[in-house]
Amino acid sequence: MSDLLTLFPTFPLTPPVSNLLNFIGDARLTTADLVALDPMSISRRLPSQLNTSLLELKSLQRTLVEHIHADIARLSSLPPPRTITTHSPTLDRLLNKIPTQAITEFAGESGSGKTQILLLLTLTVQLSPSRGGLGRPAVYISTEAPLSTLRLIQMKNYISRDLPVGEQPTTDKVFSIVCSDLETQEHIIRYQLPVLVQKFNVGLVVIDSIAANFRAEFERPMNRNKKLRSSNTSTPSSSPSSSSTGAPSAGARHGSQMAQRGKEMVRLAATLRHLAINHNLAVVVSNQVSDKFTPSASSRTPLSSSSSARDRDDDDDDIMSLDFQLKWFAGCDEGLEGGGKIPALGLVWANLLATRVVIRKSEDPKTGESRRSLRVAYSNRALAGEEVGIEVFEGGVKSVNDGGDECS
Repeated sequence: MSDLLTLFPTFPLTPPVSNLLNFIGDARLTTADLVALDPMSISRRLPSQLNTSLLELKSLQRTLVEHIHADIARLSSLPPPRTITTHSPTLDRLLNKIPTQAITEFAGESGSGKTQILLLLTLTVQLSPSRGGLGRPAVYISTEAPLSTLRLIQMKNYISRDLPVGEQPTTDKVFSIVCSDLETQEHIIRYQLPVLVQKFNVGLVVIDSIAANFRAEFERPMNRNKKLRSSNTSTPSSSPSSSSTGAPSAGARHGSQMAQRGKEMVRLAATLRHLAINHNLAVVVSNQVSDKFTPSASSRTPLSSSSSARDRDDDDDDIMSLDFQLKWFAGCDEGLEGGGKIPALGLVWANLLATRVVIRKSEDPKTGESRRSLRVAYSNRALAGEEVGIEVFEGGVKSVNDGGDECS
């Protein structure tokens, strides 16, 4: 199936159009192709047995363009985005708060404080607009550990200390959902979540974490294939001809899996963004991190007399290399050339976010205590690059610059 219905779920489907979209999807024609290409170019990429006239393709293109224009007009009439406070003056200034109508990500290693921030937001979204919230409930979707209700209650009690009874957040307005696998996650987000959002006027959707099910789903088959190949090579009856049966190589299988994973992520982000825009809610996700590997110096040893010229060319191309670009979309420092941690799910997912916030955890060499810092990697509404120290405390997470208990 084409990605048309993913990008435009309300596109009118008639039986001829529905049948045509199936063939368009098989031909790997995207919605952008349908808009940009002329009918003759589209027809050449469709199966020859499909008796579709150029007039039908032109009619489909005209309907699609009209639908896009109507969708743009509808979006321009929607209310402007609102924001949710982090209950920390310094973090609110750094992040410009948490916006609705967008996907915001907090990435960091285990124990860095990602979940603490997400739990805090499920409470602050319930605050009245005059106190920085939306006055609306939250949905907490967990893909790893269940919702920590004891910690949530502790935060609620702290935030509620100085609030009138009628304005205090409550755990009754935090809906918890557990998604143990990718199939369940996709079904809930695509079909059940929109109903919940509509029924209870949800103001915040949290996913903790976005990477868990994708990693589990798309790494398991590779491990299974490796075991299968190792068992086949150890079998005495295996012959050389068995490797020439036309089966795809490990690299081809991995590439196919990554392409499929990318499609799933695009579909998920489109669904979440559609919810965020149409219901003026905020989507906040946490993300795991992966190790960043770079070639060692020995692997770059010159192999010929012409290598110095190639090295000069490589230096000119460094600004276009992935390692150089990482610090802009992954939040890497210039000092991480030898390694480090980068957010998981790669470049595809990075391009689907409005804001990425990286949380770092390190150990003080003198005291041995853990130190945490928060930094905006990129954002469409906040200045990237500034980094502040944060700490986890009874009331959630705050900047070390806030001081005392003055978080409001």
